[in-house]
Amino acid sequence: MKNMKRIIALLLSVVMLFALVACGPKEQDNDDQQGNNDDQQGESGFPTMTWKLGASGGETSTWIIAGKHFAELMSEKTNGAITVECYGMDQLYGGNQVDGIQGVIDGPTDVDMHSNLIYASFSDKFSVVSLPFLFNNTDEVDAVLDGEGGAALAKILEEDYGLHFMGMGENGFRHVSNNKNAIVTPADMKNLKIRVAGSKVLMEAYKAWGADFTTANWSEVYTGLQTGTYDGQENPVPTMDSSAIQEVQKYVTYWTGSYDCLMFTMNGNLWNSLSPELQAIVTECAADTMEYQRKINREADEGMLAKWESENGVEIHYLTDEEAAAFKELSAPVYDYYANLLVSDCGMSAEEATAFLAAFGVEVNL
Repeated sequence: MKNMKRIIALLLSVVMLFALVACGPKEQDNDDQQGNNDDQQGESGFPTMTWKLGASGGETSTWIIAGKHFAELMSEKTNGAITVECYGMDQLYGGNQVDGIQGVIDGPTDVDMHSNLIYASFSDKFSVVSLPFLFNNTDEVDAVLDGEGGAALAKILEEDYGLHFMGMGENGFRHVSNNKNAIVTPADMKNLKIRVAGSKVLMEAYKAWGADFTTANWSEVYTGLQTGTYDGQENPVPTMDSSAIQEVQKYVTYWTGSYDCLMFTMNGNLWNSLSPELQAIVTECAADTMEYQRKINREADEGMLAKWESENGVEIHYLTDEEAAAFKELSAPVYDYYANLLVSDCGMSAEEATAFLAAFGVEVNL
């Protein structure tokens, strides 16, 4: 009887052993693994991740072209471990630009490219870049935004919104178009109904220049110009071209009246989760991408304007320094208005506002 009990116990042990083996982890062959990322992760030492990149520009915009450039660089530098998917026209958020920025702050979007004017919906501090005639050319833009001015904006993004700032791109100088007459002097702007982006600084500038400005969603502007609801609008050349504004406008004044930058950011939690090695790669690829984006954005203007003249019959007026002087003189009160706005609406002390503006080469007395 004892022998029988021992035999039964032995048989139960063997059965349990086979059961444990059967329930243990199964060793997958290469065909069962997730693509080639697991193998490449071993080679690169980086985790396999897919990042969503959001932007307001469409598929043909320099924003998305640059975003795809960033994707290629990241894939190359990490042996395919990092995949970046680009989504233009704020399609992740139903076309809402403000929600697009909120998405990278909160985390559904990982990487983001939006202009300072959209960020101004969060704080008027970002409107500083768009002060009238703040810059005379792109050399001055680069000196300020790659220097103290850019550092001041990066600090706001990181401290107030938890974003990691990766670099400064360009939407460009915002040129004005209309259907009534060429704009050469401030008098030419009188009674023109110009659609202006929803920025307090821009609205104050067009008010100072004598225009009958209004605001509207960008998606409504083409139809509004076509039907005569608006006489004109203001935007960088690539933005106008991507929306075919040249089809419904007769005159364009090419000037340095206002400037738009792009801020390339990453969700702060994502950035903090990356290893120092991967952070270094992101920093390198982002710097390359912003240099590339600014280059192709600036090269686009000349070819597009020539095409508008030859194919659409648009009359382009390049504002001279002498002609710009009259607009600059009218712009002076906008600077005082903005300096006081920083104190009254943005919570800065007079000393903080003065120092902030000084980073952009602006002197004020508060």
